[in-house]
Amino acid sequence: MNRPAAALAVLGLVTGTGVISAQRPRAIVRSQLVWVDRTGKKLATVGELADLGNLELSPDNKRVAVAVLNETSGSRDLWMYDLATGGRTRLDSSVADENWLVWSPDGRRVAFNSQRARGLDLYQTSSQGGERQELLVADDDGKWPVSWSPDGRFILYVSSSAGTGNDIWVLPLTGDRKPYPFLNTATQENWAAFSPNGRWVAYSSTESGQAEVYVTPFPKSGAKWLVSRGGGFQARWRRDGRELFFMAPDSRLMAAEVNSDERDFEVSGVKPLFDIHFPYAPYHAFDVAADGQRFLVNSLLLGPGGAPRIALASDDGDKIRRGARVPLRGTDRP
Repeated sequence: MNRPAAALAVLGLVTGTGVISAQRPRAIVRSQLVWVDRTGKKLATVGELADLGNLELSPDNKRVAVAVLNETSGSRDLWMYDLATGGRTRLDSSVADENWLVWSPDGRRVAFNSQRARGLDLYQTSSQGGERQELLVADDDGKWPVSWSPDGRFILYVSSSAGTGNDIWVLPLTGDRKPYPFLNTATQENWAAFSPNGRWVAYSSTESGQAEVYVTPFPKSGAKWLVSRGGGFQARWRRDGRELFFMAPDSRLMAAEVNSDERDFEVSGVKPLFDIHFPYAPYHAFDVAADGQRFLVNSLLLGPGGAPRIALASDDGDKIRRGARVPLRGTDRP
């Protein structure tokens, strides 16, 4: 992946191709952060209208980090919104493109990406800002931090390389802190999320021909269970681990009832909740409050073409029963 592309890249997570998108916005886009209930009923808004990208709630649900387009530079800046007041502060004053962030389990630190040298590199700093920023991983590839383990010891990130496209990597925060691949196959693996108990990782893979949501054990991937059917991406867990939420290709938010406490993962059923009209498929369209009863969504109000629609590839996923244990392939292991 070339360096100019990395500067403005966002994850090509659900196109079925794994291709990185590096286009600047061609038209004015405006969206709003909105709290809704499980029926999609609007409860409250947060902040002003802007061109909003990825969003990530803090563990205490008092703040949300959002990648906001700087319309002068054409890159994104990371802003922290106070959910009580709607006020916001910028994470740092860097002119580099910064479009993805995750919180540590205690909310005191954040890991984020920034295009300052070669690729979109990973850094960590205090969530309050104003502290020295520590470089975590640097190379020529694009990188997006997607989940921090509940015990604080690992960060999952997606890396895009010329050889295998989007893959999921693990960054240990103890010992030699050398990253290693968790899922790196010829298909595209994205949207990784640790379960609340740290035993599982939910992720999307295009191995069936389109993006589907799977769950696999951690720390070493092994057997995997299919959660979605007919397409799925952007998986997020309820705080107690009993539900897994994800986006369907028709922009519906889905809720899967799961059991993540036993030796084998179980999916009891999947149901639709409501539609989300969001501006960018490669950015999270929503996050979920700790109790699973409210959702903070990035609601599109003005933009070309309205809500995104993701083209579906062949539905090979229908050949696999939802919730079934999926046979291993040799390349599924790191």
